Formats: sequence, structure tokens, C-alpha cells
Amino acid sequence: MDYIEIKDQIIFTLKNMLTEARFYHCLRVAEEAQRLASRWGEEESKLYIAGLLHDCARDLPYQELIPLLPSYLGEEVYSIPAIFHALAGPAIVDREFGIKDYKIWHAIRWHATSCDMMSRFDKILFISDFCEPGREFPEANLIRKIAEKDWEEAYRRVLKDKLFFLLAHNFPIYSATWKAWNKIK
Repeated sequence: MDYIEIKDQIIFTLKNMLTEARFYHCLRVAEEAQRLASRWGEEESKLYIAGLLHDCARDLPYQELIPLLPSYLGEEVYSIPAIFHALAGPAIVDREFGIKDYKIWHAIRWHATSCDMMSRFDKILFISDFCEPGREFPEANLIRKIAEKDWEEAYRRVLKDKLFFLLAHNFPIYSATWKAWNKIK
């Protein structure tokens, strides 16, 4: 499938699914993912589409996402509604956009939490979501600089920053995130 040919159609549909702020965040993530893909030898058009669609389920009610959560994720996931949009995202991508690309699905599924089976493609989306140009917190600026030199180090820093944030705010941490952290340590 040539994703660039359907880009405008995806953007039109996405704009009607998301709040204005979230829609523009998705555009910036898509552009950052494409830029980093070009820098690090990944599939630019696929990463652009993954960036566009990574939050396509973000503004849907939790009750609508629950039936779309993969059963293999287990009961633990139901205690962390903040990650439903990512885990159910591939089902929305399939249903609303007709995209059946495992590589895109996998990157979207793990963009919020990471997991221990992340490819470079997945990690670029994970990094891009954290440091897209609209993110103005100091860590995002630092990650942008690191990502220019070393995408693996940028990934490790994003994962670490996310863990510190969750711990500092006493939020639950999904087991896949711990597994990802343990794998890089």
C-alpha cells in the first residue's frame, strides 16, 4: 500500500475524530517520525502514517475502547485506562482507515508504554511522541538533541523519563514498561 497516496484521506478523517489540539499533536508527531526515519534509515512514509495515527483512539470513551483491547494483554491492563488508546489503537486503525500493516499496528500499540520487543521503527515513534516540536518541557528539548546523534540513547532516555514521571506522580506502571526497562538494563 502506498501510504502517501492516502495521506490526505487519513488526515481528513483524523481531523474529524480528534480535538484540535490532539490533531495538531498527531501532525507534529508524524513530521518528527518522518524526519527521524530519514535520519536513521527507516521507512519514512510508514512512520509518518504511524505518527499520524498513533493517538487516533485517544479521544474515544474508555467504554468504547475496552472491547477493542487484545485479550492476550491480561487483566492488569484494565487498571490503567490511560493506556487504552494505544493498546486499542490498531483495532481503530483497521476499522476506520483499513490499514492492516503489522509494523504500524505494533508501533501504535506500544507508543505509550513501550515493551521488550521494540524495533527501531517502534522506538522512533516512541521518541517522536515524546519530543515533537510542540512539547516544550525541558526533557523534550534534550531528547530532540540526543535523537539527532543516537536514537538508541534517545529511546533509553524517553523510557527513563516516563518511568520517573509515573513514579513521581504515584501512577500505575504497566508491566510491559518495566520489562522494556529491564531489557535495556
